[in-house]
Amino acid sequence: MTAPKLLYTIEQPHGLGELYFSWQKGEGRSLLATTGTDATVAIHDRSGQLIERMKLQGLCAGMEWDNDGDYLAAITPNTNSVLLWECHSNKRLNVETGLREAPSCLAWGYGEPMLAIGTQKGNLALYNHHTTKRIPIIGKHTKKITSAAWNKDNILVLASEDKSLSINNADGDTLRVISLRDTPNDLQCSEMKADERVPGENTISLVVGKRTLYLYNLLNPDNPIELAFQQRYGAIVAYKWYGDGYILIGFSAGFVIAISTHIKEVGEELFQVRNHKETLTDVAVFNGQAASCGDSHLKLISVWNNGEVSGSVLPPGGAERCAWSSDGRLLATAGRAYLNVYVTTLPALYAAYGTRVITLTSLSEATLYQCIPVGDEEAKSEPVVLATYALPLEPQLVALGAAHVVLARDAGAWLCALGGGAPRQRRHPAAVDALRAAGDYCAALSAGRALLHQIEPPEPENSERDSITFPEPHMQDAVITDIQLTSDFFIFVTDQGHIEYFGIEEWRNSVRYKHTCGIRNVYCDIGGTRACIVDERRRVLVYCPASGEMCAVPNVTGPIKGVIWDICLSERNVFAVHTPDAVHTCYLSAHGTAGPHATLVHTTAVPPDTAPLLLFSGDVYCYGPQGAVLKIPLDSHNTSGLADPDPEKRLANQRKHIEKLLLLRRFNEAWLFCDAVDEEGLWRKLGEAAIAELNAEFAIRVYTRLSDVAMVWALEDALHIEDLSILCGTLSACLNQGSAAARWLEGAPAGAGALAALELHCARGDWGSAHTLALQACPAAAPLVALHRARHTELLADYHEALSFYEQSIMPDDGTPKVKEHNEKCEAGIARMSIRCGDFIRGVTTAMKHAHDIELLKDCAQLLEDEKQYNHAATLYDHAGNTEKAASLYIKLKSWLKVEALLPKINSPSIHIQYAKAKEAEGRYHDALKSYLKAGDYEAAIRLNLEKLDDIDEAVNLVQETKSVQGAKMVANYFQNSDDPSSAIKFLVMSLCYDEAFQLARKNGKLHLYGEILIQTSQARPEDFRSLALHFEGEKNHLLAGKFFFHAGEYNKAMSHLLKTGGEEDEAISVAIDAAAASDDERLTRRLIEYLLGETDGTPREPKHLFRLYMAKRQFTEAAKTAVIIAGAECRSGNYRSARDVLRAMCVSLRARGLPVPRDMRHAAATLHAYILVRTHVRRGRHELAAQLLCRTAKDVSFFPTHQHQVSILTSAVIECLRAGLKHQAHHWARVLMQPEYRAQIDPKYVKKVESAVRHLPRAAAPAPPCAPCPQCAAPAPAAALRCARCEATLPMCIATGLHIVKEDLTACPECDFPAIYSEFTELLQEEGKCPMCGENVDYRRLVKIDDVSAYMDLNTTE
Repeated sequence: MTAPKLLYTIEQPHGLGELYFSWQKGEGRSLLATTGTDATVAIHDRSGQLIERMKLQGLCAGMEWDNDGDYLAAITPNTNSVLLWECHSNKRLNVETGLREAPSCLAWGYGEPMLAIGTQKGNLALYNHHTTKRIPIIGKHTKKITSAAWNKDNILVLASEDKSLSINNADGDTLRVISLRDTPNDLQCSEMKADERVPGENTISLVVGKRTLYLYNLLNPDNPIELAFQQRYGAIVAYKWYGDGYILIGFSAGFVIAISTHIKEVGEELFQVRNHKETLTDVAVFNGQAASCGDSHLKLISVWNNGEVSGSVLPPGGAERCAWSSDGRLLATAGRAYLNVYVTTLPALYAAYGTRVITLTSLSEATLYQCIPVGDEEAKSEPVVLATYALPLEPQLVALGAAHVVLARDAGAWLCALGGGAPRQRRHPAAVDALRAAGDYCAALSAGRALLHQIEPPEPENSERDSITFPEPHMQDAVITDIQLTSDFFIFVTDQGHIEYFGIEEWRNSVRYKHTCGIRNVYCDIGGTRACIVDERRRVLVYCPASGEMCAVPNVTGPIKGVIWDICLSERNVFAVHTPDAVHTCYLSAHGTAGPHATLVHTTAVPPDTAPLLLFSGDVYCYGPQGAVLKIPLDSHNTSGLADPDPEKRLANQRKHIEKLLLLRRFNEAWLFCDAVDEEGLWRKLGEAAIAELNAEFAIRVYTRLSDVAMVWALEDALHIEDLSILCGTLSACLNQGSAAARWLEGAPAGAGALAALELHCARGDWGSAHTLALQACPAAAPLVALHRARHTELLADYHEALSFYEQSIMPDDGTPKVKEHNEKCEAGIARMSIRCGDFIRGVTTAMKHAHDIELLKDCAQLLEDEKQYNHAATLYDHAGNTEKAASLYIKLKSWLKVEALLPKINSPSIHIQYAKAKEAEGRYHDALKSYLKAGDYEAAIRLNLEKLDDIDEAVNLVQETKSVQGAKMVANYFQNSDDPSSAIKFLVMSLCYDEAFQLARKNGKLHLYGEILIQTSQARPEDFRSLALHFEGEKNHLLAGKFFFHAGEYNKAMSHLLKTGGEEDEAISVAIDAAAASDDERLTRRLIEYLLGETDGTPREPKHLFRLYMAKRQFTEAAKTAVIIAGAECRSGNYRSARDVLRAMCVSLRARGLPVPRDMRHAAATLHAYILVRTHVRRGRHELAAQLLCRTAKDVSFFPTHQHQVSILTSAVIECLRAGLKHQAHHWARVLMQPEYRAQIDPKYVKKVESAVRHLPRAAAPAPPCAPCPQCAAPAPAAALRCARCEATLPMCIATGLHIVKEDLTACPECDFPAIYSEFTELLQEEGKCPMCGENVDYRRLVKIDDVSAYMDLNTTE
């Protein structure tokens, strides 16, 4: 039994005599109004300080706070007005009742501030303070109204000395009047306990004649209840409703009883105690605690513990009246001239930091405890009080830091140094909901936003780190629900599931995580490296910010009050979850075969009013009653009973302790106990626990002790595995956890992990997982695994899935017997499953593909027979050689035609022909045709199509499909008779009747057609072509004669005729080139070359023919030279672009065949392309680049065949050099241009410019030309030079600029694959849109940089 702590005493606040008081109502309200014999009303705050004193016109007859605590009304018997005091504005009002007599009682209504005032003569006045409306009601009762009360439905109840009770509405209208047997008083409204709850205050209670308790139910007005009590109790002094329809009643003889208002329990006393020997003057109730006054003592009673007295005190001046504040924390009692206020319930305010905790031990006092000894301090078993601090206010929140304690009340915060000094105050925008401190910082949560700020004023250079507000802009819609602060991190969570880590040292966000739902609370360890969260679904989860992983805490039920982490370094993975009646010890395994997970170790029961603050090595330090700190050992770490003298009990306790040690991963301690117990089962549990925790070294020790050599070897192999996933998978396999091992191995990087997982799945027979993994990691093994999966699924009768897997198991046929055998198994399964799934046609078709597999045909036939598909079954039986079974099924079907069709099969194939002939005789030509075809008598089938069915198309198809010579002859005759010589010739050739075809062609003038058909026929004979050639030779048709002599293989004659061709010379030359290439006769080749060069008739042919000849003969060097000749011819005609295109095409051809490009060809192509680029550069205004290209071209001006072209190039070089400011180069080329052979041909409009350039030699030295690194040796080389002076390599030219390429800025045209400078080519394409070399449209975004320059260096260039 503990006495309540005295908060303050006010001596004679109203002089000597009776003292009355009333607590302010409403949540969070704690003003106290007092009155007495000095005719004043005093208002005191929570600490007892006087706020206001109001003078009355007489002794106070009653005072009442409204239900929100905003207004206090007081009445006196000397005036008919009511004194009204507004607490917010400290304003007094005198409200007239509108009645002449003085008021006798008053009561405030719910909702609006409606005041009911009863008078001495039984009248009533209603006053609405919001509207200031007064309603006087005369004659409500005939005598004095002694008591008034409102229920929450705004029903006004009045009790009067006229022994009646009136029930009225909010307007004062009487609803009902109840007559009583005696004078009523102490009127209250509440709710009776009932089987079915009806919302609202439905019961009126009052004391009648000070002896009975009258209960009137508004829902059952005809059956009021009047309870009488034993005479020895004395008169009813006071009563109070509490709980679910219970009433506590105090009697004058000192008795206190509790009754229930449930209709079945009315009249039964729940408990009865006599706390006062002489008299009892008052009772009060708040929640489960009650107080009674009597014999000058104040006693506290536990109403839920049968009225047991939990505390007693003798207040100064005695105790006559008592009442609790609205929050239930303060209990006021009044005696003779004394007002005493006691603290009965302290707010549970506490905080922990490191090894210390601070608790609120009074409303404005806090005590600091050292829970765990540090440094050289002597170990102490219990927490030690370090200091007690007087607080500047009554806090609502408290936080403890390294050197500060932070207090908060409403929107204010006070930062107090533990070493002393004036507190610093800080205001927040709203009331503070959570407060944290650590290191030099403090964090506060208010209105869904958090403020992190320094406790002490920052240095000027760190002013930007003074404070920061969260959440940040990217999550403005989120509401912060909880915060935590460590020396390194500020952590907060939101209703949208955000978990944010803010690094204090870096002053920026460190970690962000998005949970699947909103989060309510977060609890982190001392370093912030692990955090336990409680989400909106009431799940407890652990978040590891380093790995970003989240795991659930299992088997923890009930509302979560908090989570604390063990601050002992060796126990850093242990945490405790606190529920209202227990502490659940859990262990977090960050790495193991089960992945990150939390395990419930044990549950420890704790007293209901405690709250864990610190956890250190199995001891939890809890907040206790009145701010005390209790040390409670956790059952998970408890070692009691391990040395029990009873061997059986000791052994049982040791086994249980080993289980707890394994859950806590205390393997070394577990070894000692296993050694003491020495049971193989426990040793194996220890080894398995060590393996599950990836502690392979310790597991090896255990299995060595067990002499398990195989496991030791397996674990020693695992010691060399570095990849975590593969290690977890391997150790899971050691634990016979196949599914877990497969998951780990599948999650490992591609390679060994996937192959090991596949092998594991196959060994376990988990073909589904094996197939999925094989498709991803080992496609080569997927078909074989799919076949196993299909067979397994077939055994499970899941035929549709089995069909799908059989289809997936088919391998590409590479001709090997192994693949062929595998595919046959797959298709056999497809046949069976297709029939099972109802796709009979496919099943039969697939089975028929493997007609050699007699067992497959029989199985499929049996399945079809079971499905009553007799027709298909008979077909398969027939193919399986079981003709009798097939015949029996056809008999069942009464399919006589099929029976007839089966008879020839039973005997010999000749019967099909006989059957066909019979059908033909009957005129059933189509049936006959089918039988002919079935018998393989295609000639008869063709004949039938031609003679009977007149289906020439089908006959032609049959001839083409079967290559039947006789059939082709019949079709040819048909076309001859139809006067279609062209088709007749074709089929005569197919029937190998070449002579007849020749005669028919010659007769109809179709020899040319006949020849073309022969060319397309693979079986044509040389003599047939020779006949044609001789015919056309006789007709002097040299082209056709030469062509057919060529196909006859007589290349000399072919060449002779082809070279005599006149008008169709191009076609003849083309055939002659093919003849020369096919003959491999150098004489014919020389003869053709002489002809092409015009040596035979003085008329040279176009060089393109010579070029094609060389290409056909694969004489690429000569072909290249010819291309240069062609280009030269184009140059002489002034077609420089055409010449460039010829050379470009030749270069592309040579590169495509991997052949070197001749140097002169590449030089000619580069010279022509550079000259063509000049106009582009001039148009783009890049005169310096144009001048460089013209200077290089001018050095090789002799390449251009005519003086006119040379003069034009030299003139352009002079002009562009002048434009580009290259005066030395302009002077040089002007002098060259002034030579006699050029001077006369200079354009007159440029003569003066050229002469001026000659006369004015620049005095300054010529500047060095711009250089770029050689792509071969990286030495500086003139950008316009196409040969490196250092390595003597020929440098490829950029097709965009004409300069040599640069290794670091290299690209190529995606169309022609010629190199270019990436930046220049990109700019050119953005402007022009076309490649300057090949002329194709190219999007610059298609260009890619090329790192390997060797592909374009042409190091194997030939002369």
